[in-house]
Amino acid sequence: MPGTVATAGAGAAGKASSGANSGGMSGAAGVAAGATSGGTSGGSTALGGATSGGTSGTGASTAGAATAGSGGAAGASVSGGAGGAGSSGAGAFAGAAGGTITDCAGHALSLSSNGSGTASDAAKAHVEVDLMADLPIGSANRTVELWAYMKSSDWTANQNTLFFYGPSPSARNADGFGLDFGSTSNSIGSIDPFTNAYFDNDNQASGVSASTPQWVHFAMTWNGTQVQAYVNGVLKSTKASDNATQKVLKTGNSLLTIGGYPGENAYFADYIDEFRVWGVARSSSEILANKDKALVGNEAGLVGYWKFNETAGLAAADSVTTTGHTAHAGALKAASGTQLPTFVVPNPPLLIQCP
Repeated sequence: MPGTVATAGAGAAGKASSGANSGGMSGAAGVAAGATSGGTSGGSTALGGATSGGTSGTGASTAGAATAGSGGAAGASVSGGAGGAGSSGAGAFAGAAGGTITDCAGHALSLSSNGSGTASDAAKAHVEVDLMADLPIGSANRTVELWAYMKSSDWTANQNTLFFYGPSPSARNADGFGLDFGSTSNSIGSIDPFTNAYFDNDNQASGVSASTPQWVHFAMTWNGTQVQAYVNGVLKSTKASDNATQKVLKTGNSLLTIGGYPGENAYFADYIDEFRVWGVARSSSEILANKDKALVGNEAGLVGYWKFNETAGLAAADSVTTTGHTAHAGALKAASGTQLPTFVVPNPPLLIQCP
């Protein structure tokens, strides 16, 4: 690939204390300053930021953490407030009564030098990761999940791949593993989980409004018999092989590309955050329960975890903390040095709970 850039270390920065997921019709917030909107009433103040997060309940700030009602259940402790659930339901979260939610929203990966909705991205901005023996290949069970900020142009078919690994160009025998998008029907975006052969499942409705810019959580799994894809923690695609002789994946070994598919010159153009690779097939309940939470890093089966909390540099740190794990830094790549991905505080921000 032309103009690739060598990997260099970069220190990880802490989570910024502002932000909320924007789920569609209701939106973003800040803790240090700003407001969160997520319900019809209720709220509290935290470090000068008003929060609203449910249908009832109020509270007063206490050292930046406020007690607020959520969905009518008072007693969930929050810092900064949770963003409102919009048309897709993405972006809102609340703890159980008496639980603590700490605002861990921070930096994200920006791929803005890529052309959104274009068939050929000259910038080729992406992140490359060599996962070595930790990469789930062959027919090994796996899960890849991430948050992406989706604008209407990002739902364009085959032009904004979120991730891919496997031989490129493909031999077209189920040797790849990636996620991109399909046609848009009735303003609802669709997803294309693909393996380059018998497990492809194109144009599956996401349930998310393509006309409303918002943060969306995507996950794709292989459980030994089926490729499944989830949007905002909800199963939206299931595909077993439609070939009588090949019933399993044969994913080839390669670098992992975050934010693109080099073989198709298809690169994503907006924010990506909380990118995780697992060597197990996560269940629907596990995906739903943990999508809004930052990980400790030593969770069973976790083999790669990129928070993109750096403030500068040419690498994204792997945040897996399991004893004996070899860290896999992600190298920032582009056609030229002026087009590299960057680490930014996204606008609107993404609200993630601290572990």
